Amino acid sequence: MQNNKFDEADNKLKSTIFIRVKQLLSKLTSSNILMSNNKAKAGLILFLSFLSIGVVGGLISPYNPNGFLFGRNQPPSYSHLLGTTAYGQDVFSQLLSGAGPTLFVGLSVGLLATAVSITVGVFAGFSSERVSSIINGIINVFLVIPGILVIMLLGTFMLGANQSLGYFPMILILSVTGWAWGARTFRSQTLSIAKRDFILSSLLIGESRLSIVFRQIVRSIFPIIISNFFFTSIYGVMGLTFVEYLGIGNLLDVNWGTMLYWSINNEAYLTGLWWWILPPSIMISLLMFSFILLNFGIDEVSNPSLRKYSSVKRKKSAVDNKNA
Repeated sequence: MQNNKFDEADNKLKSTIFIRVKQLLSKLTSSNILMSNNKAKAGLILFLSFLSIGVVGGLISPYNPNGFLFGRNQPPSYSHLLGTTAYGQDVFSQLLSGAGPTLFVGLSVGLLATAVSITVGVFAGFSSERVSSIINGIINVFLVIPGILVIMLLGTFMLGANQSLGYFPMILILSVTGWAWGARTFRSQTLSIAKRDFILSSLLIGESRLSIVFRQIVRSIFPIIISNFFFTSIYGVMGLTFVEYLGIGNLLDVNWGTMLYWSINNEAYLTGLWWWILPPSIMISLLMFSFILLNFGIDEVSNPSLRKYSSVKRKKSAVDNKNA
């Protein structure tokens, strides 16, 4: 009799937890909730704009981005919205065509590094103390590996062999050197969640550890997963830009990093060719800014205390505007 009551209480507790987690996920995926948050709305609009440009940019560019077709150093005009380069290339066409590779590297690094972070961090936090300590030591080793320096060394070696560093090796290196920060966070969060009553109850009633990980732990740290994805994506975009800026990557490819390399290599900042150096710089900054806005917006939506503070702040602002 007591066992039946205990089972009923555990099932009730689990159903309540699942309902709350489902409500959290529905809030995060609900367009109405996201669009009610100004940061998330602005970040989503920016990100979707960049994503659209990345998908169709190469198809709608008015000219061949690598074609030496026009006069050199022409200022912006009706024919060339952002002028031309010192090699007679259309800057606007390069800007549109360069969005795809830049987004591809950034988002690929974000997805791959976050997947590794979740796998290693959650496994370490939900394992025995000895296994967790060993994995934590491995994480600490990867934390001190400078990803950009590794790419610089590999890129320099490949240049010496008359080869260029492609996107896939770059993504792999940035992912391998960028997963450890998230893994440490996921490990600490899992260690904390694993001690809570609903996890212990799930273990007592015989639920598999794999089911607990996916149905409860991963869902509980979902906002942190989103945050880690955005920041590793920023790391990927910055890594690509820095590598191309140094001339280590494939300089014949068109992306926002190679645009900066060729503009600075031709001293555009000294010769007044602002239309060559500013557009890729602004686009890179806005792309990273959209990731940050989305991260803060989703954090406010999923965090009750931040959501309450944001709501109170908006009401106070509305009252102040009404009184004014």
